Amino acid sequence: MTSNSFYDTFKTSLEAMKENSVLPLLTTDKDYQNYTNQESMAEAQYMQLDLSAKQKEIVEQLLDARDRQDIEYSNLSYLAGIIDCIKFLKYFNIPIDGVLEDE
Repeated sequence: MTSNSFYDTFKTSLEAMKENSVLPLLTTDKDYQNYTNQESMAEAQYMQLDLSAKQKEIVEQLLDARDRQDIEYSNLSYLAGIIDCIKFLKYFNIPIDGVLEDE
């Protein structure tokens, strides 16, 4: 996908929508809560390591890059879900207006 003003605006809008949709699921999902606890414990152990400044910088760069990658993957997965939903509705000839009546 190319980077342009429309795409950037569209992507930002999807990210905001995703946050509103995903947050309630994250707060109640036991697996996600378990992984969050495991991450907290691992981070506490990491903070206690006796690493040099250079070693900590490398680890932080790795974690930051991984976080950015995970966020982008999450955003693109959300977009793919929307695309798949539209395809599903079209396949079964379900009008979109009927789906959105509850909102």
